[in-house]
Amino acid sequence: MNQRSKIAILGFGVEGTAVFEYLHKNNFPNITICDRNVDLEDKMPEGVSVRLGESYLDDLDDFDVIFRSPGIRFHDPHIQKAAQRGAEVTSCTAFFLDQCPCSVIGVSGTKGKGTTSTLLHYILKKSGKDSYLGGNIGEPAVNFLDKLKNDSIVVLEMSSFQLQDLTKSPHYSILLNTTSEHLDYHEDTGEYLEAKESILSHQNEKSVVIMNEDYKYINHYKPLVKGDLFTVSKQKKVKNGAFVKDFEIFYSKSGEVEKIMDVKDVKLLGSHNLENVMPAIVVAKELGVKNEVIVKVVSEFQGLPHRLEFVRELKGVRYYNDSFSTTPETSMAAVDSFDEPMVLIAGGHDKGGDYSDWALKILTKENLHSVILMGSNANKMEKALIEAEEKLGEALGSPTKIIRRGTLDQVVIEAYAEAEEGGVVVLSPGAASFDMFKNYKERGREFAIEVRRLK
Repeated sequence: MNQRSKIAILGFGVEGTAVFEYLHKNNFPNITICDRNVDLEDKMPEGVSVRLGESYLDDLDDFDVIFRSPGIRFHDPHIQKAAQRGAEVTSCTAFFLDQCPCSVIGVSGTKGKGTTSTLLHYILKKSGKDSYLGGNIGEPAVNFLDKLKNDSIVVLEMSSFQLQDLTKSPHYSILLNTTSEHLDYHEDTGEYLEAKESILSHQNEKSVVIMNEDYKYINHYKPLVKGDLFTVSKQKKVKNGAFVKDFEIFYSKSGEVEKIMDVKDVKLLGSHNLENVMPAIVVAKELGVKNEVIVKVVSEFQGLPHRLEFVRELKGVRYYNDSFSTTPETSMAAVDSFDEPMVLIAGGHDKGGDYSDWALKILTKENLHSVILMGSNANKMEKALIEAEEKLGEALGSPTKIIRRGTLDQVVIEAYAEAEEGGVVVLSPGAASFDMFKNYKERGREFAIEVRRLK
């Protein structure tokens, strides 16, 4: 790509806008914005070419370089046709990795990558390193590309959408547990798992990979590892990596083991968050960060908004916003984070997830006495609960109460009525928000507003 290249930017959202601003600033004059939204024309900078409307992906072979935004499928026939005819297909993330002058730590997985990325970035900053956080969380990485030096470190949260067209992998790759998600975007689970492979497949023998030994996904990705493999586990000791034993977190390398901290000092709520803490510890140790810095940051880090975020306590009941939970697995993790009497709020837009294990968890969690369902997949969730109840039969004991409500204000009022003093109400939808809200953030904000309205 050079200043004479004809460049198309597909999608003018956050990343598309960032790419345009970077290219424009660096004197690339021949740029065309392609987007479905026809209303963008009035918002375009003067002199910028546009292709807007339903046919915005037509005739892409007119261009030398195509920047794909994450929301546009990599396997779209229009994009693949242009690639076959010689167009260079890239993205904000791929371009950044090709140009970045310093070490990059890529973090991916189905859930937990935002927490892991942010925690690691805070640890590195606290240790005095010139660390930047970007990617799927925060700002697009090209926004700070020109600020980077050789000794800078970039922590990138990387979604499956951003990984598919990479030609270069991060030097450090953290791959958290990977299940099935975004099946409304990816063709099937196989394509989703394959999309994640790019975080490893372009590494070399000097690269570093961190994965979790407690999950089967490691068997899929381990053959791709070319460099040093570190693992983490809550269940057993590992030779290289981090593990939990007797309520303590240890770091291990070549059989040498040292204690890092006590589990009770981890501020993040829920034992599942140990799976996010340990990879951050491993990378920090590999980068020479002192234990006291790691412990201080981990013991103070309370997590990100909409991740088991405390909202308020009313009449002895605590309310938590876990709107970021968009898969059955994360909803199950939220349920396991509490032993108090619980009311669970779940449901939303279905992304093709399987709710059979989720339903078994709901019905067999003794302290969970009520689940309130909302959203377009409430039928699917209720069906899974009924099938699980039939499967469990007499072994179930007293059944969990299943309640349906149509709007969030109705849901919160119902939860208030169902809650017991000393208990918790947890919004952990296990589904996307697009049926009722713009995104998970809006859903979480609206939940907090409704909770604070309770008298």
